[in-house]
Amino acid sequence: MKFINDITHARLLKMETITRPDEPLRFRNLVLVFCESGELTFELNYTSYTLKANGFLIITPLDILTFEKSSTDYVSTVLVLPSEAFSPILKDINLLNFKYIKHTPIVYLQNDYLALYKQVLSTLWHIKELVAEEEFDKIASLQISSLAVVQQDYYNKYIAKKDNGFEYIPRKKELFRKFINELLESHQVSREVLFYANELNVSSGYLNEVCNEVSGHSAKAIIDSAVTARLKYELSYTSKSVQELAEEYNFPSQSYFTRYYKRTTGLTPSEFRKERAMK
Repeated sequence: MKFINDITHARLLKMETITRPDEPLRFRNLVLVFCESGELTFELNYTSYTLKANGFLIITPLDILTFEKSSTDYVSTVLVLPSEAFSPILKDINLLNFKYIKHTPIVYLQNDYLALYKQVLSTLWHIKELVAEEEFDKIASLQISSLAVVQQDYYNKYIAKKDNGFEYIPRKKELFRKFINELLESHQVSREVLFYANELNVSSGYLNEVCNEVSGHSAKAIIDSAVTARLKYELSYTSKSVQELAEEYNFPSQSYFTRYYKRTTGLTPSEFRKERAMK
């Protein structure tokens, strides 16, 4: 399986069995996954989901995804849109619906809408074979922009009627989501549970209790996983030195950063880069 978060152009991919489970990926692109058959179990922002046939998964920039397992008959079509391609689309999605997507990333469409989405993906597959990569970027952006308008209509008809787009969210789940959002914003600033607890106006103990209850992970484990996922990307796809990364991620020293990275991954940053280079 390809690392999706290193793709800089709009791409269509066929994904079957997941070959790199349990490795968190942090996305900088908009990713749409349509499940054609089978099931995919995964964690998105440390919440567990199962994607089934005819379901659409919407992954937004900065989301953290960990694949867990897929059934033997799992097949999906994946459309990856880089920032320059999806930025114009955002104007067609109102804020309420965007928040709903963040809360409920998997959508099972009504039959008419499902047929339309399948047709658009099929058309994109044909176009992909005919045009150059940069032209496909433009076409994919236009196609998805049109789907965003249709999606808006879908939410208005089938979702917005339910309490303005949201089902009742228990307080602990709401706090957990706020914690994840704060973590995505501030992961370069701090790796301490107390920092995030203070930002959310709760105690460290209560934040840890909420994280364990909602996700099955401690607050510290979630923080380290999010930071490590981003550092793996930096070490894999940028030329930043270890010293530069230590400073950028607010580590007190390069040696402290190296110890932290080895504790969380089993390898030093240099060892990780060498291992990646050999693959």
